[in-house]
Amino acid sequence: MTDEEFRDRLDRYGGDLALWPTDAARDARRLLLRSVKAQAMLDEMVTMELALCQPEDRPPPDLAERIFAAAFRLPPSDRSFDEDGDQPPRLM
Repeated sequence: MTDEEFRDRLDRYGGDLALWPTDAARDARRLLLRSVKAQAMLDEMVTMELALCQPEDRPPPDLAERIFAAAFRLPPSDRSFDEDGDQPPRLM
């Protein structure tokens, strides 16, 4: 396996060699023993995959509720409703 073939398989299968097809993983391990460039590519892929699955990259669990509440918040009103049929302002 060449460095270019290794890069192609990294893009296809990801940084966990255990998830690669058996033959490709075997060849990749052999390449990693002798290629600093392949080692760097694997390190880069694993770092990127770990960064993409970090939980702090997710929005807060109550974000949708906060947006909804802010979108429909009405300005305070001095006027109260009376029995003459006054209706509250419509939201939509």
